[in-house]
Amino acid sequence: MKSLLSWCMTTRIYLWIVRDILSWVRISCSHTRLTGKKYLEGYKLLKPGYIILSTDESRISSFLTPGDLDHAALCICDDYEVGEMTHLGYTKSTFFDICHTSDRVVLLECLDWDEEYTKKVVEKCKSLVGTQYDFQFSPGDITLYCSELIPTCDIENRLKWHYRLDGFILPQDIYNLENIHVVWDSNK
Repeated sequence: MKSLLSWCMTTRIYLWIVRDILSWVRISCSHTRLTGKKYLEGYKLLKPGYIILSTDESRISSFLTPGDLDHAALCICDDYEVGEMTHLGYTKSTFFDICHTSDRVVLLECLDWDEEYTKKVVEKCKSLVGTQYDFQFSPGDITLYCSELIPTCDIENRLKWHYRLDGFILPQDIYNLENIHVVWDSNK
């Protein structure tokens, strides 16, 4: 059964559905809740190296991703504020881009990333320009999915992350790491 699923994930129809359909399907036309005052609250706290986790409860992919959070990105605070993997590949975006499509955003810092190491993490993230999105969600290859971006940039594994038994690392897994400090949660 697993080989059939693996084969299906390599077909053009699968790629078309995941990239061009599911990434745009919303189950509600209502606006997300994270705007104005809440957005500014998080923006003022943003620093390079902060991990950004989010969820949009109206997007169909949030129901397909286990856990309360379905997207991960990294703050790099440069010409663009955020590096993230989207269905378009590595994307340069802003904190606002994430917030205006989210119902919840969480800022995390790794307690084991000092200032010097954080610069290395940010530089690694910037070097990923041109990286394609991993629609097969396979660990350790040259393509990445959103929550795989963070451990890829953590070149010394100071987060002490690991792939789950099913071969994934999910945004919720990053949130649950022991050496993570929640700097800000828009739901609190």
